[in-house]
Amino acid sequence: MIKIYNIYLSFDDKVIFKNFSAKISKNEHVCFSGQSGKGKSTLLKIIQAYVIPQNGEIKINGIALTPENVKYLRGLMSYVPQNVNLPVENLTDLISLIGAKNYEKNIFELLEFLKISHKEALKPFDKLSGGEKQRIIIACCLSLNKQIILMDEPTSGLDNESLNIIIDLVKNLKNKTIVSVSHNPIWLKSCDKVIEL
Repeated sequence: MIKIYNIYLSFDDKVIFKNFSAKISKNEHVCFSGQSGKGKSTLLKIIQAYVIPQNGEIKINGIALTPENVKYLRGLMSYVPQNVNLPVENLTDLISLIGAKNYEKNIFELLEFLKISHKEALKPFDKLSGGEKQRIIIACCLSLNKQIILMDEPTSGLDNESLNIIIDLVKNLKNKTIVSVSHNPIWLKSCDKVIEL
């Protein structure tokens, strides 16, 4: 599904990746883990072509990630950001931002699974905790029903109860390839494969 071949990436004098390769199979959940500064979140940006390595190649579904193909390939992906402080004031704004108007039914079904009521979900984001916003963002991104789900530190701001609910949700997803970034030991145990950077 996703193949990373011999990528080399440096910023100024700092080498982030040198001849790094990885393979993520279809319907597999792979997590990149490691210390801060190792390039975990950068890898998610490379897979979306928001960061371009100096050398190497990325293939998704056998298609090379190039300027000509990037729009189509990004269309296969849903991205859950680490930052919950998005430029929106509430769920309605978020739905509009990510183009999920036609998926509202899915969103509220997922929120119910994530223990967030309809009433709670419609509160202004500045009245919600970081963990509540995180679950709302996850529900919105998963509702888009993309083949590939990229999740950057999805456990940040979550207590253990919420974390286990998210893990159950992800495990119940069908026909999805999931690439996550985390150092949370509970999350790592739930993944099919962990790649240490």
